[in-house]
Amino acid sequence: MRAIIRKELADHFGSTRFMLLMALIFMAAFLGAYLAGNGVREILAGGASSHLADRTFLLIFTAPGILLSLVSFLALLGPMVGLVLGFDAINRERNQGTLSKILSQPIYRDEVILGKYIAGFLTIAILLTALMLLLIGIGLIGVGLVPTGNEILRLVIFWLISLVYLGFWLGAAILLSIIFRSVATSALASAALWIFLSFFVPILGQATATAVVPIDDPSRPRAEELAAYDRVGRLVTLASPPSMYSEAASIILDPTHRGSEQNLKLSTMSRLDQFLLNRFQGILSISQSLILVIPDLLVLITFAVGTFILSYIAFVKQEVRAV
Repeated sequence: MRAIIRKELADHFGSTRFMLLMALIFMAAFLGAYLAGNGVREILAGGASSHLADRTFLLIFTAPGILLSLVSFLALLGPMVGLVLGFDAINRERNQGTLSKILSQPIYRDEVILGKYIAGFLTIAILLTALMLLLIGIGLIGVGLVPTGNEILRLVIFWLISLVYLGFWLGAAILLSIIFRSVATSALASAALWIFLSFFVPILGQATATAVVPIDDPSRPRAEELAAYDRVGRLVTLASPPSMYSEAASIILDPTHRGSEQNLKLSTMSRLDQFLLNRFQGILSISQSLILVIPDLLVLITFAVGTFILSYIAFVKQEVRAV
């Protein structure tokens, strides 16, 4: 399995498509972080640093750059990394006739699928680490901020959540490469899965909530109606890993963020109550943020582990013939 991991790592980092994708992601993230850093400098120059205790450095990751923050950027475009690394992991070997040659050696099937998944996972971890170090360098050099120990710990947790999220997309791409023998078909299926989970499932959640929980007076909705509406919509969006990841990452990187329940409570309050709540609410500790993140994180882990188990079972039971 170590030989397979080394070979796959060499293929990933030596492929032109991966280098192009990495360059595109780094350029977009760098530009977005640079513009976000300019916004942070303006906030600090305005004397608002006292209201941003323990989260000033994290604004580089949560403040919008051109259009998206880093969290939104990874939730929307991060899956492309996992899909590119795995959409032809098995069917490419099969079409080239190398899969049967590999299995004719004293190499077990589980070593092949494990080696390919671990190599892709390590590649994602290296890429994600380099991206975060680049953004931290922008904060240190470009903005002049120094992260506190609390902020560093939150960034580490964010890195782990992002790794689980991108690992799901890698497992899904490998599963599609096992199911479909054509590389082009698996690539189209991967793109279709990304579009469906990222765009159509959130829209479906809103449509389902509107159909199941009709609101009598949209201009003045009642708290019970909003609670039921949010509950139904959230139940549907559990099938959308991008939505779960966005909420979990936002809670970890923003100590004042309390998830969708906070937005629901604010929507039912008067403007004076909203002002008082935002003014006097305390900053959440890391343990409190983790408690809020646990449901979303469990959903992401279930998706990531589930896709890998399905890939493992499908590959072990699939017939491989010599070409």
